Amino acid sequence: MTPQMLIDLMAGLGRSVPAEILPARVLVRTAEKIVWWAPACEQTMFFSDHGNHPALRSMNGKLYPHPALLFKACGSHLWVRALPKDERPKAESRMCMAPYWNCYDNGVCCTGSMKIPQEKSVAAIDLWEESFFESEFTHASGVRKHVRFRGGFLAMWQSLAGQNEFPAKYLVKLPQTLAEFVRNDDHTYRNDNRHQD
Repeated sequence: MTPQMLIDLMAGLGRSVPAEILPARVLVRTAEKIVWWAPACEQTMFFSDHGNHPALRSMNGKLYPHPALLFKACGSHLWVRALPKDERPKAESRMCMAPYWNCYDNGVCCTGSMKIPQEKSVAAIDLWEESFFESEFTHASGVRKHVRFRGGFLAMWQSLAGQNEFPAKYLVKLPQTLAEFVRNDDHTYRNDNRHQD
């Protein structure tokens, strides 16, 4: 088996990656997945208020600051982590829990009301981000600790409405590095039972 035979076999199986210009935000691109980072920004958030919760109703549709984020898309699955610094991460950079409902301990997102991009290319990364933020954040996903904030998750987001910067001190640090995040393809809706910092 020669390298060219493997390339021909992969192309025959539809696993070839089309030539694309990679923007600086893209960290990894394979035939199966794309991993990219998004700088800290302000985005509107939508919370499901099916339980007629007054706090959620008052929070819905407001502009909030967000930390720098790390996204991974593979097939119809999306993973999200937060970054402690607003800069392009390196292989050894430590990840933080994404401070959002619908995100499990392993980083996978319950896509619920998300519009999953059909295109599997670098051009689709903006569509993935738009879909993530335009969907409703509906449930805590069984995660023990989304954020480090006295009063918890809802109190933190209420305090951030209208602010222009997400304080990194509110993020829950994880032992996972960028390299480990890239290699982990667990897309089950599950949580880790180990204690986290």
